[in-house]
Amino acid sequence: RTKFETRDLLPSRAPIRRALPCSPLNARPSISSARMAENVLGALADLQEESKPEPTAETNEAVSSLIKVETPNATSVLFCGSADFAAAAKGASGKAQQKKDGANGEEFRAPVIIASLNDKKVRYLSVGPSAGHVVALTGDGTYVWGLNGNGQLGLGTKGGYVHPGPVRAKLWDVEGDTPVAVAAGNRHTLMLYASGTVLSCGAGDRAQLGLGHKGAALNDQNKPQKVPLDAKVACIAAGHDYSLCADEGGSLYAWGWSEYGKLGTGTDGSYNTRDSSIKITYTATDISKIPMEGKIIQVSAGKHHAACLTDAGIGYTWGDNGYGKLGHRDQKQRNAPTRVQGARFSTLLCGDVSTAGLGWPEYQGRPFSKQQGDGLVWVWGVLKGSNGEGATHPVPNYDVQGWSIDKANFALGGTHCALSGEGAGVAWAFSPVAFGQLGFGVNGVKSSHTANKMDVGEGLVARQVVASVGQTHLLVDTETVKGVETWEPPTEPLPAPATKPRGPPPKKKARK
Repeated sequence: RTKFETRDLLPSRAPIRRALPCSPLNARPSISSARMAENVLGALADLQEESKPEPTAETNEAVSSLIKVETPNATSVLFCGSADFAAAAKGASGKAQQKKDGANGEEFRAPVIIASLNDKKVRYLSVGPSAGHVVALTGDGTYVWGLNGNGQLGLGTKGGYVHPGPVRAKLWDVEGDTPVAVAAGNRHTLMLYASGTVLSCGAGDRAQLGLGHKGAALNDQNKPQKVPLDAKVACIAAGHDYSLCADEGGSLYAWGWSEYGKLGTGTDGSYNTRDSSIKITYTATDISKIPMEGKIIQVSAGKHHAACLTDAGIGYTWGDNGYGKLGHRDQKQRNAPTRVQGARFSTLLCGDVSTAGLGWPEYQGRPFSKQQGDGLVWVWGVLKGSNGEGATHPVPNYDVQGWSIDKANFALGGTHCALSGEGAGVAWAFSPVAFGQLGFGVNGVKSSHTANKMDVGEGLVARQVVASVGQTHLLVDTETVKGVETWEPPTEPLPAPATKPRGPPPKKKARK
């Protein structure tokens, strides 16, 4: 047992009911024994093993695949949470600063439509659990907004500490090539193109841009630069101060800051700053190829922990293991990728204090057959921070049991989860949140550990859901959100907040 007690759960087949605002989607009595849940899974695995046909290429199909966002119809972007990007990116400390100095942006507790993107044919969105900026790929090019203090928007200048509304970023345009995916880190951005090329910009002080690990390579870059990877890249991820990718052959690569072992190189790169000092620092690391078994086709980068998936749906995690968020039944840091037991996944996402995925149970190495949609919702790490409840291994979330959820519509922010399915948007928090990013409406609670429906009406058709620390964005079919209010964000960039001058250091008291 750890400080966060392992959650005791037993599968239930109760049907999904229409939830009242901020009421549980599924009410069920609690079960006191995790062992009982394991026994049920074992029995189900035995029954399925006995009844299934002989293995064939068809029944052994991989459960994991690349995440693709399809937008056959006109789209709109919904947003809930705080438009004060500087505060939202800091979470609880940002909220405390708002109370002291006032907010520098509106707050939306019910989703609103970002009006300035309505005619842009948005086809892909990117934020991240550590990010304070947003990137949208559209039929009219790349649009960016949010924090830009290190040039992470790729506008060619650091001018404008915050761009509160979408701005056309022409420097991401590459003649003869098309951007297909974006990864937003804390202060840097990666963009993947159809050719397999990756560009990066923003903060480079910890080698997170992949341009080198010393000298001028560590400078901030406000113009996108080509990452020197020889292989054709298939997927990318950006964490707090590090980056990941996998090439089309399934090889895994990492670069950036080595702390917590989050690069997966087998070491955390720590060393003493001087022979005579006990002060520890870490290593800015160049692009490194990480030895792996299987073909890697997905990567995810949380704040200080990471994950990847093979084409067989086998998940691996490594890095910081506070609260057991790596899923290995302990809180021991891992410096190299370690397999997650108990489930096969179609997608795997890392946040700040938790990890989540879609997938199917695996009992003693035997995966269940692929079921409806992209699988059950699994979570571990912090589950209910207010109650001190957590799990050090994957456990299903039964609030949305039975829903058909597409992996593109499943998102993990810093401390909350958001998804769309069955004509609704749904969200819940692992730790208390205070910016309205759950989208429960002006009359709903700001934070809840129970999955509830967002205040967007019925019949929602979402194409993608993404989440950051204090915000949630949904890419939806315009026809399905006719009754949702629109919001026209400001267009003028905001300057950096004034820094208070430091006073003289306190005088040392004279020794008696």
